[in-house]
Amino acid sequence: MHTRRMATFVLGVWIGCSVLMGFIAIQNLRMPAGIAGAPSAGALPLLQKLTPEESQLLLRYQSSEQNRRYLYIWETAEIGLGLALAACLFFGTQRRLFPQILGALMLMLVLFEHFALTPEMTYRGREADFPPGNSSFGIQARIWALNEAYVASEGAKLVLGGILTSYLFVFRARRRARRAEGAGEPDPTHVES
Repeated sequence: MHTRRMATFVLGVWIGCSVLMGFIAIQNLRMPAGIAGAPSAGALPLLQKLTPEESQLLLRYQSSEQNRRYLYIWETAEIGLGLALAACLFFGTQRRLFPQILGALMLMLVLFEHFALTPEMTYRGREADFPPGNSSFGIQARIWALNEAYVASEGAKLVLGGILTSYLFVFRARRRARRAEGAGEPDPTHVES
């Protein structure tokens, strides 16, 4: 069975899509200024009906709602990826504890984000999207603290994923080397000088 390869593939998809989602979230937050600054011909008459502040407010609300929806969907997919990774690690690493712990920590971070951080970020974000919430320092400070916790959680998840990926590659190389030694063949990873 090639469950280690499957685990590495799932891990690669997970890490790659996490980075992509971060990029998408940042770009969504930049869109309102770009749209308001240079609207298309079709959007210009609609935006002219609003004051510049109102159009910025509405565009920021739309991009924030879009980010909230994307994060919720992505976190749901991450839970599935985490469970698939856990199954692959359980069957593919001779039940070694280290990779399973790393995979479990990654899954726990996703569960923390999905059930604790994201609902609070959504609630507080909607509270702060329009006046008077968007001018309240207390609400804004709470949102920044939640965003920082989310970014720290994502960073920790990516670091754990990187460590796990490195472990899986090193584990595979060591296993290949042991097989080559046992068969009396030269080790293809060893270079003599």
